[in-house]
Amino acid sequence: MSEKRRDNKGRLLKTGESQRADGRYLYKYVDAQGQTRYVYSWKLVPTDPVPKGKRNGKSLRELEAEIQRDLQDGIDTTGGKMTLCQTERTEGKREEKHPAGQKDAHADIRERYTGSKEH
Repeated sequence: MSEKRRDNKGRLLKTGESQRADGRYLYKYVDAQGQTRYVYSWKLVPTDPVPKGKRNGKSLRELEAEIQRDLQDGIDTTGGKMTLCQTERTEGKREEKHPAGQKDAHADIRERYTGSKEH
């Protein structure tokens, strides 16, 4: 019988969770595009203390819950970290779905940034 994975404090770790040598917790998941993503936290649960000199943030389990909720709702979990260029590519894909001669809601903003009108 295989042993369950545990952290340094003896707590059971769920699927996708692990603890790094420096004490940080890691959650590995696959996003909607099929890419492997990782999130890190110094805390496994919200009541854990943060090591001295480290930033306080959400616990790993809180981050996992947000990610799972976003994936179920069809929301891109990396959207908040997109660059302007990545946003432009995403918007370009959305434009292709619009009927000919019809602009999407963000076309006027895009025109201001790029200085050119859509075809």
